[in-house]
Amino acid sequence: MTTKIKSSEHLEEIELNKLLKYLYQNELWIYYIMVRLGVSTALRYSDLSRIRWCDVLNKKALTIKEKKTAKVREIPLQPELVDTIQKVYTKMGTSNLNKVIIPLHIRTINKQIKLYAAKAGIRGKRISTHTWRKTFGREVWRRNNFSEGSLVKLSQLFNHSSIAITRIYLSITKEEVNDLYNLQDLFVY
Repeated sequence: MTTKIKSSEHLEEIELNKLLKYLYQNELWIYYIMVRLGVSTALRYSDLSRIRWCDVLNKKALTIKEKKTAKVREIPLQPELVDTIQKVYTKMGTSNLNKVIIPLHIRTINKQIKLYAAKAGIRGKRISTHTWRKTFGREVWRRNNFSEGSLVKLSQLFNHSSIAITRIYLSITKEEVNDLYNLQDLFVY
C-alpha cells in the first residue's frame, strides 16, 4: 500500500495575520520572526535557519547562498520588515549579532507551529515551515491578478523546471484557472 505524502498548504491572508497576531501577543518571538522572514523571503527552512542577526539587522537586502541549489540570491528587505526585525531583536534581548535567528530544529518548529496555528483558530490546514514559501507564492500570484506572467517569474524564483510544476506546487486548482476565463463584463458596448 502506498501512502501519499501530504504536503504543506499555503495560508490565506486572514489566516496568516491571525497566526502572526497570536505569535506576537504571546511573545513567541522566534516563531513570529520565522513566519515574517519565511513569507517575506520565500526561503526554504534550510536557508532560514542559517540567517544570523547580522545578515538582516539594518540591511536593505539579504544575500544568501541557497543550501539546496547553491545559488547566491540577493533578496530585498522591505522597510517594514527591517523595522520588525529590529523590534524583535530588541524584544528578544539578543546581543550576539552572529547568533542565528531561528536556533530550533525543523521537527520542533513543525510540531509547535501546528499547535500555535490551532490556538490562533486556523484548522484543517497542513502547516509546516514550507507553508511560508507557498504563502509567498500564492500571494504574489493573487497580487498580480492571477497572471500567467507571475507564475513564470515564480517558477524561476522557486527554480522549478516549468510553470506546470509551479501550479502544482502552489495547489492552483483547475477551477481557479477556469475562473480566469470569466470575462463577462468585458463586452459592454
